[in-house]
Amino acid sequence: MNREDSPFELVRHPLKVRRLVVARVRDLSPRMRRITLGGPELEGFVSLAPEDHVKLLFPAEGQSEPALPVVDERGEIRPPPGARPIARDYTIRARHADTLDVDFLLHGHGVASSWAARATPGHVLGLAGPRGSRLLRLQPAWQLFVGDETALPEMTRRLEETPSTVQNFVVALVEDASDQAAWPELARPGVETRWVHRAEAGGAGDVAKRLVDIVHAAELPDARDGFAWLAGEASETSAVMRMLMRERGFSRARIHASGHWKRGVVAHDHHEPLS
Repeated sequence: MNREDSPFELVRHPLKVRRLVVARVRDLSPRMRRITLGGPELEGFVSLAPEDHVKLLFPAEGQSEPALPVVDERGEIRPPPGARPIARDYTIRARHADTLDVDFLLHGHGVASSWAARATPGHVLGLAGPRGSRLLRLQPAWQLFVGDETALPEMTRRLEETPSTVQNFVVALVEDASDQAAWPELARPGVETRWVHRAEAGGAGDVAKRLVDIVHAAELPDARDGFAWLAGEASETSAVMRMLMRERGFSRARIHASGHWKRGVVAHDHHEPLS
């Protein structure tokens, strides 16, 4: 899909690296933790779209806080001397007057999850970006969301920013029923949510098939009036996207699909657009 066919308008932002401090920590469910970040360097931070992703910069081994890179006069990031910070991609759950929220999945392994599990007020984190925002040019009459825990922060933010006249259908993949408590926004009027529990769906291939079958059987309005937001594990997201295009009448221009992680790849630290 070329730029002329894209339903998005790209807005660029000046790249800046910020030193942020943990202000609050709140457990949303046994496996989801919301960390509120603030500090004077948050001034001027802009996130115009829920899918904007930033680089969170975590301390390397032996560091109490990350050594942050700098942005040179050409807008390029230059690494700091010594141990470099460890970067992972995240989306912003909410931007407040002087803080922002980031939701972390506590899955028991990985740099980001381990840091979030230990985080307390006063801990320091680096943040770079976002480099830009992709604004949806059209206003769909209805929206379909299919995603797992890595996608639900941006999806619930988009639901909050969607006009009340838009119908919304959500297929949310989580580990089990205890995770549903993290997402009260999915129970509000105008949102029809189908929960899928990974613990009951079987193996990796079974999960993808379950998602595809649910979306295929759903009673949805005309695809020409809607927009689909798909994100999560790359193969599962691709399977849903292919089905929507082949069997539900969606054009590629009416789908935003992103692989937030890949099964079997431990250090996956970027959002991968799918095609």
